[in-house]
Amino acid sequence: MPKFVDIEVRKREFVAASWDLIAREGISAATLRKVSAQAGCTTGALTHYFPDRNALLIETLRTAHFAAAERMLRAALTAETPFDRLRAIVLEAMPFDDIRLQEWRIWVAFWGATAESDQLSQENARRYLEWRELIEETLSPLIANTTMLLHEAAMLMAHIDGASVRIALNSAPEAIAAAQHAGLDALDHYLLLLQRRAVDSV
Repeated sequence: MPKFVDIEVRKREFVAASWDLIAREGISAATLRKVSAQAGCTTGALTHYFPDRNALLIETLRTAHFAAAERMLRAALTAETPFDRLRAIVLEAMPFDDIRLQEWRIWVAFWGATAESDQLSQENARRYLEWRELIEETLSPLIANTTMLLHEAAMLMAHIDGASVRIALNSAPEAIAAAQHAGLDALDHYLLLLQRRAVDSV
């Protein structure tokens, strides 16, 4: 009797292996050979689900993005006010725990690789557009003026990216903790100023 294989489960195993390799060693480490070895199978088994390396990398990027988006939306469900919802989403977006730190290291690795692959560049652009739309949608109950809303969204995203990359580029636990503390302080200060600007704009 042939062995039953759950295709989606098997694909998630390969993506998880790719994810782990990229987070530990960078995107160049995620070769088909190393990913299949990490997943405990042959390269032929891997290419049965992903025809080439780019297909695997794109699925890994999507998985990281959608996992983060699901957490953000789940966190937002418990928020009592639009401002609380914004803060909940932003906190989930930044690398303040090991899972999010790993995600950010993967994203930083992908950003570096987009210059070498049109497919990765296009995929990253689509994911970033979705992220921008979420931030703008979350800001919209706070800021009525469209021009100001777009301006605030751009500044907030720049703050998130800058602080998160600074955290992700550290390796020593003490340095990571210090960068996380500084990033959280800066975030709360920024959100307080944003809240004041939103009130003044009404």
